[in-house]
Amino acid sequence: MEFLVLYTIGKNSKLASLKLERFSSAAHILPTMQDPWFNGNIRALALDIVCPGVLITVVVLYDIITAVSFPKGIQLLWRHISAPFRSFLTLDDLEDPIDQELSKPVSIHRALAVLALINSVGWLASFVYALALREPWAQALLGTFSWAYASLRVLTTTPSTPPYLLMLLSLAYLVSACVDFVYLSNYTGAATALICSRVVLSALYIWIAGILPLQAIRPALNVALPSDVPSSSISCPEDNVDLWSWCTVSFVEPILDLASKRTLSDTDVWSLSPFFRHKNLFKKCLEYRARYPTHSLLRFLLVSNSLDLILDLVLEMWGAVVGFVPAYALRMILSALDNPSPEAVSTAKFWAFVTFAAHLSFAQVDLFKNWHTRRCYERTRGQLFCSLHYKALRRRDVSGKGANEEGEESSADLGKIVNLMQGDAYAVAQRFWDFAAIFSSPVRLVIAFVFLYRIIGWSAISGVVVTLLAYLLNYPLAKYNIRITRASWKAKDRRMSVVNELLQNVRFLKFYGWENQWASAARQSREVELSWRVKENIVDTAISFIWTWIPSATALATFSWYTLYEGEQLTVSTAFTAVALFSQLQEPMSALPGQFFAMLHAYVSMQRIEGFLAEEEVADWASSLTDPQPASDHSEIGFQGAVFEWHGIPKAPSFAETRFELGPLDVKFPKDKLTLISGPTGSGKSALLGALLGEMHCLAGSVYLNKRNHQVAYCAQNPWLEHATIRDNIIFGSKNGYDDERYQAVIEACALTHDLKVFEAGDFTEIGEKGITLSGGQRARVALARAMYSQATCILLDDPLAAVDMHTAQHIVSNCLTGDLARGRTIILVTHHISLCLPLTSYVVELSQGKVLRAGSVQEFQDLGQLELFVEAENDATEDTSRTQTPDNEADLPLAETTSKADKGKLIDVEARAEGRVPLRTYWVYIRAAGLLSWVITLSLMLAIRFINISNQVFLAKWGEAYDVSVSLLDIRYPWDNFPPPDVNVKPWLLVYLYISIAGASSVLAYISVGYYASLQASRSLFRRLIDRLTRAPARFFDITPIGRILNRFTTDINTIDGALQGSTRAALSGVLNFLASFIVIIIVIPTFAPVAIVIAWLYVRLAPRYVRALRDLRRLESISLSPAFAGFDELLRGLTHVRAFAMESRYQDGFYRKVDKFQSFDHVYWLVNGWLRWRYDCLGSVVVYATTLFALWQGVTNGSAAIVIVQAGIFAEASRQLVRVLAQLELDFNSVERVVEYFGVPQEAPHIIEESRPPAYWPSSDGELVVDNLVVKYAPELPDVLKGISFVAEPSEKIGVVGRTGSGKTTLALSLLRMVEPSAGKIMIDGIDISKIGLEDLRSRLTIVSQDVSLFSGTIRSNLDPFAEHTDQECWDVLERCHLTTLLSRAADKGSFSLEMPISPGGSLSAGERQLVALARAILRKTNIIIMDEATSQIDSRLDDQIQKTIREELSNALVITIAHRLKTIIDYDRILVLDGGAIAEFGEPRELLIKPSGMFREMCRKSADWPLFASIVERGMFPS
Repeated sequence: MEFLVLYTIGKNSKLASLKLERFSSAAHILPTMQDPWFNGNIRALALDIVCPGVLITVVVLYDIITAVSFPKGIQLLWRHISAPFRSFLTLDDLEDPIDQELSKPVSIHRALAVLALINSVGWLASFVYALALREPWAQALLGTFSWAYASLRVLTTTPSTPPYLLMLLSLAYLVSACVDFVYLSNYTGAATALICSRVVLSALYIWIAGILPLQAIRPALNVALPSDVPSSSISCPEDNVDLWSWCTVSFVEPILDLASKRTLSDTDVWSLSPFFRHKNLFKKCLEYRARYPTHSLLRFLLVSNSLDLILDLVLEMWGAVVGFVPAYALRMILSALDNPSPEAVSTAKFWAFVTFAAHLSFAQVDLFKNWHTRRCYERTRGQLFCSLHYKALRRRDVSGKGANEEGEESSADLGKIVNLMQGDAYAVAQRFWDFAAIFSSPVRLVIAFVFLYRIIGWSAISGVVVTLLAYLLNYPLAKYNIRITRASWKAKDRRMSVVNELLQNVRFLKFYGWENQWASAARQSREVELSWRVKENIVDTAISFIWTWIPSATALATFSWYTLYEGEQLTVSTAFTAVALFSQLQEPMSALPGQFFAMLHAYVSMQRIEGFLAEEEVADWASSLTDPQPASDHSEIGFQGAVFEWHGIPKAPSFAETRFELGPLDVKFPKDKLTLISGPTGSGKSALLGALLGEMHCLAGSVYLNKRNHQVAYCAQNPWLEHATIRDNIIFGSKNGYDDERYQAVIEACALTHDLKVFEAGDFTEIGEKGITLSGGQRARVALARAMYSQATCILLDDPLAAVDMHTAQHIVSNCLTGDLARGRTIILVTHHISLCLPLTSYVVELSQGKVLRAGSVQEFQDLGQLELFVEAENDATEDTSRTQTPDNEADLPLAETTSKADKGKLIDVEARAEGRVPLRTYWVYIRAAGLLSWVITLSLMLAIRFINISNQVFLAKWGEAYDVSVSLLDIRYPWDNFPPPDVNVKPWLLVYLYISIAGASSVLAYISVGYYASLQASRSLFRRLIDRLTRAPARFFDITPIGRILNRFTTDINTIDGALQGSTRAALSGVLNFLASFIVIIIVIPTFAPVAIVIAWLYVRLAPRYVRALRDLRRLESISLSPAFAGFDELLRGLTHVRAFAMESRYQDGFYRKVDKFQSFDHVYWLVNGWLRWRYDCLGSVVVYATTLFALWQGVTNGSAAIVIVQAGIFAEASRQLVRVLAQLELDFNSVERVVEYFGVPQEAPHIIEESRPPAYWPSSDGELVVDNLVVKYAPELPDVLKGISFVAEPSEKIGVVGRTGSGKTTLALSLLRMVEPSAGKIMIDGIDISKIGLEDLRSRLTIVSQDVSLFSGTIRSNLDPFAEHTDQECWDVLERCHLTTLLSRAADKGSFSLEMPISPGGSLSAGERQLVALARAILRKTNIIIMDEATSQIDSRLDDQIQKTIREELSNALVITIAHRLKTIIDYDRILVLDGGAIAEFGEPRELLIKPSGMFREMCRKSADWPLFASIVERGMFPS
């Protein structure tokens, strides 16, 4: 009871001296009304009655509206109106289960109800007391009702989240109590205590209400709790925070604590919130696109981010409007100090506090704004990433499509797609981050100019004129800049394409000694890109100079008009307020053009993305992502009147005759039976399977194939395998998972049992990129096992028997094509093994030149007497394609053995991640790359700019104080001390200001120019070193390093070096200099502030270490997490046909989601940690400015000195805040340099050219011999020898066949001849020269190897045969004719021949056999005297193979030929045969000699061959086929 009486007295009793004072002016007082409900004070009306009254009315209305059920029409209208204000992603959209089992905060509800009840009772006592004394009672009555309703509301609704409306009500009462306290006329103990009780009760209510969680339901079961140690197994704690930890970002402190103890690993970082996970986001995107198919991607991005964009705009407008409060406060402070008095100082202190409050509000508003803009950015970028990946899964393979005659852009290849993700997606997403600034900039400009007009009148118009002139100058630069940007992006795409092809084919390029020329092409494309960047830099320099100098030029023009023409005095308050406004004008003025350019750049990027998304897709039925509902009869497999063409060939008239057309096809494949497809090389066998899978463009007719539910499996002619273990490749995401019984049956059926025993890790051996771990035959059998293990009912096999020997082929036919694994399956087999497969065959299709020559059941063929003709047409293909016992191409087998023994099957090294600080060596590398002189000049110019800026402020202060000669700014002599007073003659003052402005402008222009030059030089130098070092790296480096990881250096890291690094370096240097300069100036003016400045600086630094460690680790984790995404993307694009055939698109899309989620989790937490520091530094900065201003007022300095101190305090606070952040950002950006420099240390091959030891031009001559002397080769010092003391001599022009079992060292011998592997002992002499003494380019350019794995490049036939234009067109034609390519590639007999400019691609525009013929033609065109053949014709039919062998014998009659033989018939007529066994020579001699050798190894191989009858007859006759 005593409390209620005191409360009432404290509020209403005049005896207690709580009568509130009126405003100083009578205009602020309304006439007192007769009824004593209101005391007549406007302030009291607003704060005590209107504000709480409106809020409680809103609360009641809200409760009524939410309780009433409105008609459906109104509800629908409301949903439509409120749609932009609702979250894009809701709990209903999440796939994973949510956590609804939250404990109800009963204690919080009770505390809130009790506090509200106490307030209500207190106000009720006040109301009763007021009525008794006829005092104003309205506020008491309103308080009684408001708090009673608040208490009742909490008890009845039990809010699970903070009751924001009630918190606002409490805040209104808190502000009212604080203002009442300020306006107390008599601070008695009782009055102070009672108002303090009101403050405490209201504040306590707000604080307790804020303890409630922000979300009533957790969106996941594993949301991190405050006590949890950060881990990737739990999701980000931002879904489990209260209002206060959210406002201070304190929920990220667990990861800061962990980072201060040890280096963060990828398992230490929280996973993404379900609201940020890309699968949830993109599922919503697909739903929207299905609902609104005509809406553009941009419209979807705007709709999906509408809430964030609106909040961003509202919060940005707070900063735009309230941002001028500090400038106004500065004017009021300086004006008050013009005539210092106690009242003026009090006024100045009041405005200093207002500035302090405004800065604190900016800190909180910026925190909220940055979170919402960041969410908008992350979601936009993620949706673009997923859209591009999703499109790639549905897009036709158009890699061979060139630009048309109109110059339209070519279809995207890997390099361009990576650029779309790493460049264009970021550019578009960034515009959503900066969305609100586009609208706030005009608002800032208008407010600033109105403010200027209020200060300096019509003189502000001169500033407007200068600004308009700047915009006029900017317009042509803007137009030119857009054209440059488009060209620059195209140049970047071209550079990435060249680099990508270099890296993808680096082994082949090293074989031919072409890597240097290709690297030169990459450097040239980089120079073209940099030439556009130079133009862009020139334009940017002009634009930056214009907008950097605008504030100074505007101030100069305005001050001149103001003092010369209007004759006004430029006082300190006027000058510094105007300069502050000009500085605030600088940001929107400079930002608007930049935002405009960025918007145009994003428009170009959006066009590029939309262009890619609009590229041709496979038919809906061919993709499991869009496969429609089944038709009435979807069980058939075949074609009806179908005509196809490859999409990769442009339809330009000049190439019309080269377009391949398949069909018309009218074929129905019998269900659950085996179908054979046969025909000569280039007849369209592989194309038919591609057409059946939907990979070819269907011009007419229909295709019947049901891919849904993984009913199709595919094994291509060139097997595609994932970078995974052998087991994972075979299982390939099967819906039944790992079934040991089935798995073992498949392993046995595909003859893989023995191969797996060779590997120490067995089927856990990791397969490298492009199957690098396995031999050609092993790759084919693993791919076959993948198809057979699947649950598919239709299996398409493209000549899998071509890569295995006859016995293995018989084993596969007996176990795979018949028996349990084949039962109930439709198998369509492309093969030349007709005789072998015919007994099992039900249906046969024979193709010729893209058309069906014959088709029908085996019985029909037999009845018509065509079966013998059909078998004959293959020219006894079964016998002709017989192999040795171990035919597999074991080119990379030694590597497999190496890795399996060393790492138990692990091939690819985990990407290295640096720890700790970026080493000084990295900075030094960049400084040297940019040039020492440019850095010295840059530092000198930055010092000059700081000196000029401080001089400018000192001069303005002196100028303003010069109107009153009695004051003096410091005890320093200045050059202008002898100037006449400015009110007498202002021209000298204006001239000095002009000189300062010109000096500043010149320094800024030079600084920007030198900065761009240094950045350009560094970019050029680092790229050249990177490409040179990688080009000279040994082949093994590329075997153990994913291409995507290397490409990441050429995209993300090079882009950072090109762009962000220069800005962060400038910001770091500026931050250091600003910090030192402002600190020195403040100490000079106010020496007593030094201890406070040191303490505040210490607080800044105290917060930094944990922040820097966490950010450094997070950025490094983010960098290395990008590589897997792009490595997987590269792999996906190469195997897209297989992925679609197996209907595995969803599996790969889900895998992409996981990879991007991983990357995004690091990026997301990085920005949360950034917000943690930013909020604390902003609050500290507010304290710095406030404390400095108070010190200046207490010291009684002049208004000029106060102006300098306040300005420098703002610079000091900003510099202190930015210093740690920009230094951390600099280190993070230098992480890109560190990652590039990391590759400077990769192992290098021997020199490419040794000038003092260059071979003669004719070397090796046609009469030179090859001598191998005691050759020992091992792949690593710790590994056993692969070749063990081999010695032999090959005579000039001799033909040597090399045979041996798997792992015997055949390919190692071939690689040793090219020094792809350096010998550990012994030597190789070619034509009298030790090859270890000459340069690698001299060696490899004089030898030629033709391997089974063909490397072709995007381009034309001409560019693939002769990439460096060293031969004439006629020479190219001749070699094509000799390799029988002109006949094959002239698709239609009535259309003549084809052109050398016919576009081809690395992928599917040519069949496998045609690709091998192109590679063979390229080898013959080189005309070297030593040629190494490694199963160069394995994909060619036997008739054409015989013709090719004849060509080889004729064309290479004078050359020394070493053939790694798989078909024994191929080398049976060679001069001598070299048989290797276990790395040693087992036999070496003429074929007949070895054939008649009893128990000889070669004889045993031949005896096991299906060709043995032929070989036996040869021995008997003593002659060999020619």
